[in-house]
Amino acid sequence: MKRLGAFALAALMVAAALYARGAMDGDEEAVVEGGGVEQAGIVCAGDLAEVCSASGVALAATPAAGTTADALVAADDPADLGGAAWLVTEAWASLVVDERTRNREEPLFEVVGGPLASSEVVVAVWADRAAQLAERCGEPLEAAPGWRCLAEQSGSALQAGDRVRVAGPDVDSAAGLVVAASQAAGLLGATDFASNDFDQGDFRSLATALAGGQTAEPLRSMRSQGPGQVTAAGTIAARATNLSSTFGTIRPGTLQPAARADVVLVVPVGTDVSGDVRAALAGALLEAGWDRPADGPSGLPSGGVLAAIRTLWSQDR
Repeated sequence: MKRLGAFALAALMVAAALYARGAMDGDEEAVVEGGGVEQAGIVCAGDLAEVCSASGVALAATPAAGTTADALVAADDPADLGGAAWLVTEAWASLVVDERTRNREEPLFEVVGGPLASSEVVVAVWADRAAQLAERCGEPLEAAPGWRCLAEQSGSALQAGDRVRVAGPDVDSAAGLVVAASQAAGLLGATDFASNDFDQGDFRSLATALAGGQTAEPLRSMRSQGPGQVTAAGTIAARATNLSSTFGTIRPGTLQPAARADVVLVVPVGTDVSGDVRAALAGALLEAGWDRPADGPSGLPSGGVLAAIRTLWSQDR
């Protein structure tokens, strides 16, 4: 039954992509090298779809990262990927690999090569509200309020009459799981945490305050709706390039502990993608505001802990 469900989902993803792109005539070229798996097109996480389109690489499908992850965790065959490779943040790749290991499933998928691009998690806040929050939370005025401060102040009234509301990307998006992991680390004050730490103190109630603000485009909502609707928005630096708004000044700020989104390619074990495909995708990411691949730890927990974060954040979206 599990095989049938995973296969049906993968088949539906590929069929929909082929129909939408008019590729039934077989003009798409395979982008796989070696391994004997010859599937055309890249499966691209939904919130990275514009990057994939701009790269010129053939697309197989653009489902939400969580949708593809669920299919791969349950997969019985490498072909269940539904394409030559999956472009997604490394957090999701780690989740899939660790969940399959935990379930004692065969390791069918792996990350090939290093990251293509990186982007730090940031929080964008209306400048005047940031000053009020910093004063309330005892933080430096020049620093962006941290996740614990924002969670503790969620729902409280500000001097302008509006209440503190925090937005963030959907946890099932490529960037969303990374932002949620950053929020969890901020509430716990560390990056080396385990899922049983979620039962300590006020973590769950504060996590609910942050997870409840998930939306498809948090920064866009903030800019268009104003501070009366969104006080602060969690996002990645690559998405925080346009902060202009008629409502006032939006200030992006880094967070401690720091967290970073790295974009990678996931492939069936034993396969690879061509250097031209990697270069095209990396170039499109840089054009979209991502940075070149960063060195050092990303500040994210293990795939198993990321799965627990996803579950908890999903309950309140």
